[in-house]
Amino acid sequence: MLIEHMKISVGLFLTDILPHRRRLFNKLVKNKILGKKPHEDAFASMKKAGIEGIELFLPSFAKFTFDDIKEVRETVKEHRMPIFSVHQALRFFSKTRIAEITKLFHIADMLSAKVVVLHLSLAGKQIFDKEYKETLHSLEKKYGIKIGFENREKYAITPGGKHNWHADLFSDIIKENDFHITLDTTHLGAAKGDIIAFFKKNKDRIVNIHLSDYKEHILNGSLRPFRYKHLSLGKGQLPIKAFIKTLQKENYKGLVTMEIHTDLEGICESAQIIKNAAK
Repeated sequence: MLIEHMKISVGLFLTDILPHRRRLFNKLVKNKILGKKPHEDAFASMKKAGIEGIELFLPSFAKFTFDDIKEVRETVKEHRMPIFSVHQALRFFSKTRIAEITKLFHIADMLSAKVVVLHLSLAGKQIFDKEYKETLHSLEKKYGIKIGFENREKYAITPGGKHNWHADLFSDIIKENDFHITLDTTHLGAAKGDIIAFFKKNKDRIVNIHLSDYKEHILNGSLRPFRYKHLSLGKGQLPIKAFIKTLQKENYKGLVTMEIHTDLEGICESAQIIKNAAK
């Protein structure tokens, strides 16, 4: 039996739900979970596998409007697949400003989502600014929506501060500033973190888990020239089943969002792994 109140979700791009809004970049890198299947068939398969809702990833290289958000809302309503969380658009250089976060909260409110996912690394030094933090907290209070700051992986050169990926430093800064966490298991694995220990330490602040598997890759004796990231569950080296059993034992009641680079069959198989591990 699944943990009472824990919700299994899947990460989908706005441009997957609205394929007519895809630009060239989105066609090249889009998530393939829905593929070319009719939404009715795809969502029916997901529900049969135990998937209850969606995390909506906003597109980085495609302009979208509030009319698009309304269309998403009507589409998921038609197929009875609610949106639990909204993920900010990602990019490489600019920081997350207050105007963008305010828009994100408005979008989440339109979709009845209860978590907004932000990357701590995109907040940059603003996370140490009193006015910035107070504004974020005021938005949380106004809308009744929590911010779940996501940990990032460690790169060979990691700008922006060690606290963005280091397990202890990341969790400490979240606690000190009274925010919540979106735990990304692949990112923590790539940063040499322990996903079970991290959950136990931060269980009271984790509201969302980006669940995927991860493994290192060694080529010609060189460590990690490539990374195998966001794999289907059981395809990597993370202790996924033990992690899910830990969620069950600790009575976790937040979101478990599969952020997995796979197709519909793969996402449904991973959902079954979650269900079976939690029995």
